[in-house]
Amino acid sequence: MKNNFLNLSDEELLLELQKGHNQALDVLYQRHSGKVLGYCQKRGLRREQAEEVLQIVFLQLFRKKEQYLSQHQALAWIYVITKSELKDYRHKERKSVVDLDYLPSQTATTPPITEQKPDIAESLQGLPAESEKILRMRYLDEMEYREISEKLQQSETSLRQIVSRSLKLLRKNRENS
Repeated sequence: MKNNFLNLSDEELLLELQKGHNQALDVLYQRHSGKVLGYCQKRGLRREQAEEVLQIVFLQLFRKKEQYLSQHQALAWIYVITKSELKDYRHKERKSVVDLDYLPSQTATTPPITEQKPDIAESLQGLPAESEKILRMRYLDEMEYREISEKLQQSETSLRQIVSRSLKLLRKNRENS
């Protein structure tokens, strides 16, 4: 049965998936998993992180199959899901980088994490000015490395190195406190 799906367009495969033919998802995965993986890696994820997002993307593709409208290109729809999941993954990653132990506890008397940005900003003050500025842009302003690179006229690679070193310094400072 899977061979019958190999000749279908991506759009037709998504329509078959909506009809309950789950083999169509296998064909879509074979066709586009490499593209999704590459997209995630080009946006700074390590291979294992990109593979995790890849799995989430195709799981979401299956879950949201009823939302696909045939007048849209299938690959564009897949990339919309990928971009959304990548953003969610980075948000989750940022939370783990900040480390909830480092922030005040989440109780009924403390504000949600999103309202605690001043606390996070305060912890950045011990960093060199350039590092502080880049971390603020990356984590508080939620800018992508590409955007920061354009604004500061620095390569994404050097920005990633600065962020990595700065986060290590913050962790070290926290452990010594």
